[in-house]
Amino acid sequence: MTDIPMMGGSAGASGDAPRDAVSTFERHRAELRASKRVWNIVALGAFTICLGLSIWISQFYPDRLANGIPRIFEYFGTILPDLQWDVLFEGRTEEGRAVPGSLTFWYTDFWDYVELLWETILMAITATLIGAAVAFVLSFPAAANLAPNSWLYWLSRRFLEVCRGIPEILLALVFVFMIGIGPLAGIIAIAIHTAGALGKLFAEVNENASSRPVEGITAVGGTWAEKMIFGVVPQVAPNFFSYAMLRFEINVRASSIIGFVGAGGIGQELNRVISFYSDDRVLAVLILVVLMVTIIDLISERIRLGYIGRENF
Repeated sequence: MTDIPMMGGSAGASGDAPRDAVSTFERHRAELRASKRVWNIVALGAFTICLGLSIWISQFYPDRLANGIPRIFEYFGTILPDLQWDVLFEGRTEEGRAVPGSLTFWYTDFWDYVELLWETILMAITATLIGAAVAFVLSFPAAANLAPNSWLYWLSRRFLEVCRGIPEILLALVFVFMIGIGPLAGIIAIAIHTAGALGKLFAEVNENASSRPVEGITAVGGTWAEKMIFGVVPQVAPNFFSYAMLRFEINVRASSIIGFVGAGGIGQELNRVISFYSDDRVLAVLILVVLMVTIIDLISERIRLGYIGRENF
C-alpha cells in the first residue's frame, strides 16, 4: 500500500523531465532570437550611419549628378572625329598623306596602337603567370587547415595582405622611379598585386578541400609537400585555373590604366593623347581599348568553360 504513491511520484517526475527539457530549449531559443534581433538592429543602424556619412563626404546628391551628366556629353563632343562621308574610305594620297575626314586620317597611328595593345596583353599575361605562381606556392601555408605551423601561416597571410593592399598604380609609380619608364615596371606592379589577390582566393579554395585524401597520404607516411601535391592540388586545380583566368581579364584592364604613370602599354599612349591633343585621337584609342578588353573577356570565358565544364560553373 505504501509503495503505490512512490511509484506514482516516480512516474510524475519522469514525465516532468521532458517538459523541463523542452521549456529550457524554448527559453534558450527565445534568448538567441532576441540577441540576434538586437545585433541586427545594431548592424542596420551602423550601416545607415556609414551610408549617410559616405553620401555626405562624397556629396553624392541627385542635383549634383543631374548637373554633371550633360558635361559628359560635352566632353565626348570635343573628341568626336570630324568624319565626312564623301571621303570616309579614302586612302592616302600619292604623297602618303591621309585625307582629313577619312577613317585613315582618324586612325593615322593605327598600327602603333595595335603594337601597344599587343604590349598591354603581353604585360597582363606575364604578370598573371608570375603572380599566380607566387600565389600557388603561398596558398598552402596560408590555408588554416593546411599550414605546417602557425608562424608560417601568419607570415603567409600578412605577406599576401601587403601585396594586395597596395594599389597597382602606386606600385607602378614606385617601380617607374626605380627602374625607369617602360613595361617592366608595370609587369612587376601587377604581378605583386595579383599574387596577393589570387593568394587569398587560392587559400580559401584550399580550406574548402576535402581532408580525406590528405589523411590517406598521411597514413602511409607522406611528407607535407606530398600531401599538398597529391592530396590537395587535384581537387583545387580547376578553381585555381578559373580564378587565374578571371585575374588575367582584370590585369588586361589594369595594364591599360597603369600606363598613365609611364608603366608601358596602351595606357601610356592614351595619357599622351589626352595630355597633348584632347581630340579625336583620344576616342580612337578608347575604342580600341574597349574592343581589346571585350575580346579578351570573351576568349577567357570560352577557355574557362572548356577547361572546367559548363556544369561546374
